[in-house]
Amino acid sequence: MNNRTILTVMLIAMISTYAVSAQSQSFFHQALITPHQLNIGWEKTTVLIFPSPVESADRGSRHILTQKDDKAQNVLKVKAAAKGFPESNLNVITADGKLYHFTVNYSDHIQNPVIDMGLQNHFETTAMLFENISLNEEQVQQMAKKVVDKKPFLRKRDKNSRMKLTLQGVYIHEDIMFFQLSTANRSGIDFNTEQWRFFVQDAKQAKRTAVRELEMVPVLGYPGLSKGVSGKDNNTIVLAFQKFTIADTKRFIMQVFERNGDRNLILSVKGKHLLKALPVSEYQPLNQ
Repeated sequence: MNNRTILTVMLIAMISTYAVSAQSQSFFHQALITPHQLNIGWEKTTVLIFPSPVESADRGSRHILTQKDDKAQNVLKVKAAAKGFPESNLNVITADGKLYHFTVNYSDHIQNPVIDMGLQNHFETTAMLFENISLNEEQVQQMAKKVVDKKPFLRKRDKNSRMKLTLQGVYIHEDIMFFQLSTANRSGIDFNTEQWRFFVQDAKQAKRTAVRELEMVPVLGYPGLSKGVSGKDNNTIVLAFQKFTIADTKRFIMQVFERNGDRNLILSVKGKHLLKALPVSEYQPLNQ
């Protein structure tokens, strides 16, 4: 066997080994989407309520019947076309670009025929956040209650049309950071909250470059992020985040948007404000 033949044999062996190795590769666990477990029945219709309108619903089996509601585009009705069908799946895509993956099984006993997928997403996100911190939800809530009554020591604020949002203090307990916010309404018109948004952004953006933002998800909003402010009134809100710091070149942005209105408010917090965080348990004199 000459050298050329030996080289050819070795090359074929290497290619074969690579092919087998490539075929045996599996997906990383983090890349897999965990399906929701969905039971449907013959006698009852299961109703799925999504945060956004349903664009499409792909059924893994003809034994699964789906129908979008004519008036509520974010509602999908699901029912079994046959009793005792084998396990299948259902994939739903909504207008906001999200994919909802379900493993579907038949059941004669449907206990909860209406499922709010928006709330399900919220609870899943909250559970995932609490997996990475040392405190449980009840402990974080108890800490937030303490922060509500703290005397303000910061005065970072934004005003818009007789509405005011103020960062009054930053506190820390173990790996949780608490932000004490005050919302004041000096008008006679109620401020109804549409949504809050939190992200870290570069303080200065180069021209013709995309704005780089890192979304931040609070562990808890106390007493609740959906609460608005009545006319001639004020509220205190405590936001709990996993502990973080930012560089001098970045800003932590907190935004609140008014429903059916333009009295939107925004706070830009620097890294030096975060470094002023006080322990939740630290005593503060009344004249501070």
